[in-house]
Amino acid sequence: MTAEEFEERIVVWANRHPEVEALILAGSRAKSVADADRLADWDFHLLTDSPGQFYGTAWLEQIAPLWCAHSERTPRGVIKVSAVFEGGWEADFVPLASWQMKLVYWGMRYPEWTWMPSRLRRGIQETRAFLLGSGYRVVLDRSCWKRRLDALQVDWPLRAMSAQEFENDVSGFWQQGVWICKKILRAESRSAMHWLHKLVTDRVYTLLAEEARLAGRTSRPESRKAEQWLDEKRLEQTALVTSIDRQVLARALLAKILLFEEVSRAVAASRGFAMRDYSAVAAWIRAELSKLAAPQ
Repeated sequence: MTAEEFEERIVVWANRHPEVEALILAGSRAKSVADADRLADWDFHLLTDSPGQFYGTAWLEQIAPLWCAHSERTPRGVIKVSAVFEGGWEADFVPLASWQMKLVYWGMRYPEWTWMPSRLRRGIQETRAFLLGSGYRVVLDRSCWKRRLDALQVDWPLRAMSAQEFENDVSGFWQQGVWICKKILRAESRSAMHWLHKLVTDRVYTLLAEEARLAGRTSRPESRKAEQWLDEKRLEQTALVTSIDRQVLARALLAKILLFEEVSRAVAASRGFAMRDYSAVAAWIRAELSKLAAPQ
């Protein structure tokens, strides 16, 4: 299958299922199927009155020969169904209730309404980030969704990190840092390596994204396209090198602590956030790892 043939299979499948009200494609494939990176996947919002029937993976076999599929609830609280089809073509589908998305698109028209429920406002921000990040295209529309998408043209302020989110990220970093330090000291190297990478993705990149946003760069969650929005210094600092060697792990954790201290102070200063004193935790970790990290 070519990329064009694969996308046409998805459209044909959707047209056979009247319960699918709309398929909205986002990302590089939305701009041009032919010109997109050959490794790019297809990211869809699947709008329907019965999203539950698409939470599983069996229905994907109706689209094209299926190599593997997976369904899970994301940190944003929605179900994402991912599949790899014959030829390595990959597609992600997020089944969403039509009534909820109608409410989201309606709410998009009124950014000045501060009384909106927080869940609705968050849904609006996440929908805008998904569709506006790199473009979108409606590939199937049975109920005036293209018209509703006009609401995306309304300007919304970028969502900023709250003081509570900042504190949760900082405190979580130091708690996990102590845990990883102990794993290294106990020679539980594989577990330490696992948690060190998780520390970087879950905690460090959250603040790096906020720092980039404050500098006027368009950051994305989960370190997506980080090569495009990190500056030269942060690119170098995030080049994490690990192995099961305890000395390498100790050096890597110490380097990430230095990076996190820098970026957390920068974000706190820019936003006027109060930051608790974690110097005692940092000093303990440095003292425990210093002998391991030192050249032999």
